[in-house]
Amino acid sequence: MAEAEESFPTILVIFGATGDLARRKLIPALWQLYRNKQLPLLLQIVGYSRQNLSDEAWRVTVGEIVREKEGPPSPASWRASAGEAAAFAKLFVYQQGLFGDVSAYKKLAHRLGRQDNAWKTCANKLFYLAVPPQHYQTLFENLAESGLTEPCGPDEGWTRVIVEKPFGRDLTTAEALDSLLGKLFREEQIYRIDHYLGKDTVRNILAFRFSNAFLQPAWNNRSIEAIHVNFLEQAGVDGRGAFYDGIGALRDVGQNHMLQLLALFLMDTPQSFAADAIRQERARVLQGLTILDEQDVARQTVRGQYDGFRTTDGVAPDSATETFFNIQAYANLPAWHGVPITLAGGKGLAEPVAEIVVRFRHQTPCLCPPGVHYTNELRYRLQPDEGAFMSFWVKKPGAGMVIEQKDFAFDYRQAYDSNTFVDAYEKLLLDAILGDQTLFVSTDEIMASWRFIDPIIRAWQQGVVPLQVYKFGERPHFASLRGASRGSWPTKTVGFVGLGKMGSNMVARLLEHGWQVVAYDKTQNSKLKIQNLGATVVDTLAAVAQKLTAPRVIWLMVPHQAVDEVLNDLLPHLVPGDTVIDGGNSFYKDSVRRADELRRSGITFLDVGVSGGPSGARAGACLMVGG
Repeated sequence: MAEAEESFPTILVIFGATGDLARRKLIPALWQLYRNKQLPLLLQIVGYSRQNLSDEAWRVTVGEIVREKEGPPSPASWRASAGEAAAFAKLFVYQQGLFGDVSAYKKLAHRLGRQDNAWKTCANKLFYLAVPPQHYQTLFENLAESGLTEPCGPDEGWTRVIVEKPFGRDLTTAEALDSLLGKLFREEQIYRIDHYLGKDTVRNILAFRFSNAFLQPAWNNRSIEAIHVNFLEQAGVDGRGAFYDGIGALRDVGQNHMLQLLALFLMDTPQSFAADAIRQERARVLQGLTILDEQDVARQTVRGQYDGFRTTDGVAPDSATETFFNIQAYANLPAWHGVPITLAGGKGLAEPVAEIVVRFRHQTPCLCPPGVHYTNELRYRLQPDEGAFMSFWVKKPGAGMVIEQKDFAFDYRQAYDSNTFVDAYEKLLLDAILGDQTLFVSTDEIMASWRFIDPIIRAWQQGVVPLQVYKFGERPHFASLRGASRGSWPTKTVGFVGLGKMGSNMVARLLEHGWQVVAYDKTQNSKLKIQNLGATVVDTLAAVAQKLTAPRVIWLMVPHQAVDEVLNDLLPHLVPGDTVIDGGNSFYKDSVRRADELRRSGITFLDVGVSGGPSGARAGACLMVGG
C-alpha cells in the first residue's frame, strides 16, 4: 500500500458488527493491518448492529477481541502492544440500528457527515455486509434510500461495498441481487468475497501456473488425463444446522470455493496480470463448463448425507440436504475437451483435505512392463500440509529394471516463516481499500457458476439421484461416480478414422460430451478444426493405435469402398480384445466377411449404419447397429 501519510481519509462501516464474522475475522484482520501500518492514517470504523451499545462499550469489546487474538496479558508481546491496542480501539464508533430501520440509516448518514466535516473532506466510504444473505436486499434498498452510497463528487472519495458469499441461493436470486446492487454501484465498486481466494496458497496458484515455463506446454488435454478438485471436511455442521440444512454441501463449497479453484487451474494466460484480465479468464472457464441435463446428472453425480445429520439442532427430521457430493464435469474449452473433472466435497468424512489433483496422461510407447499403466500426478494441497507434490517414476537400484514411484515435494509451511503468511481477510480488506479486485468474484463468474450448479440441484430435488447415507467419519462407500465406469469404455477414449463432414461433426459432438478422441484422415480436411477443438490428431493409422491404450475402440467413418484398405493398414497394430466399428454404411455381406476375418485375430468388428447427414451427426445421428 502507499504510505499511510499519503492515503486518503476513509470510513469503514461494518453492518453486523457484533456478529461472529466481525469478531473472529474482520476485527482481528483490521488489528493486524493497523499494527503493520497498512491502514489509512485517517480512518474511522463504524460498527452497525441491533445491540444498544455506546461508543465506549463498543471499544471495550474491540479491546477484548484484540486481547483474545494476542493471548493472555502476561506475555511481553501483549504488554508492549497494550498502548497500540488502545489507540486502535479509538478508531471504532458504534451506531445502533435494525437492518430494516430507515431512520437508523439516516442517523448513520448524519454521523458520517459529521466525520467528513471534522476532516474537512468527503472521505472514502467502504460498506462491509457481514450479515446473513437474507438481509442483503433490505440493506441494499435502505442504503439507496438513505443516500449513503452516493459519491460526493468525481474528484472526492470513492464508495465501495463488500458482500460476503453466498451471493444468492440460485441463478434467479443471484440475478435479482445483482440487479439491485447494480442500481447502487458500478461493477468496479462491488467486492464480492470468497475468502478462499485470499489464502496465500490460493494466491500462489497464479505464480505456480504462469511462472514455471515447464508446465505450460503440458497444460492441456494432450498431456492431462483428468483433474480432481477435493474439498473434504472431517467436521460436521458444528452448530450451523439450520443454515447448512438450507443450502447443502454443493452450495456451501461447490458453487464458490471449488469452482474458483478450478477456474484458476484451467484459465489461459491472461493478457496481463491486472484484475480485469484475470477475472475475465476465470469467468471464461466457468462459462465453458458443460451444463448437465437430467440424464447427465443421473450418470455423473452422486450425493449423500452422513448418519446423524437429521438429529442436529436446526435440521429438519426428514431433511434431504446433501452433506457430500461427487460430480464429474467437463469444460467445453479447446484446451480441455474430453478431460474429466471431478468435484468432490462434503462434511463428516474420513480426513480433511482441500486439494487439486492433476493426473497426466500415459504416453505411448512407454518404458513400462506389459499391462502396467504409469501416470504422473501433481497434487496441489491447500490444507493440510500446504504445498505442491509431484509423483515421478525412477529405476530402483539393482540388477533388474524395477521402476517405482517417488515424489518431488514443496512444503509451503516448511519453506517460509509462518509469520510471513497473511490471513485471507487481511489481504481482502487491504485490497478493497486499495481498489484491487483481483481476488474478488465478478458478476460474470457468479452467474456462470450458478448456471452450472442450478440444473444439478434441481435434478437432485426431483429425486433423479437418490440421497444415500454414509457413516460419519468414513469415506462414503458410494463415493465413486456411477457413470464413470459403466459400459465397455471406462475412460471414454476412442480412435476415429475419417474426418469428412459427418466424421468431423461426430468428433466435435464426442468431444463436447467428454470423450478423448485420437483422430486421423489421409487428407488435411478438418484436421486443424478438430485439433483446435481438443482432439489428438495423428498422421498415420499406426499412430491411432499407438496413442490408445488396449483394449482399443476405433471408429471408421470412411467411404465403404475404402474400409478394406484401412483395415489392412490398421490390423498389424491391433491386439486381441480391440474393437473396430464401421460407420460407413457398407454392404452387409462385406461386413459379415470382415467380421469373420478380424475374429480370427481376436478383434471384434461391428457394422453400424449412420444416417442423418452432417447436421444429424452434429445434433445426434441415427445409429443402426448390425446393418
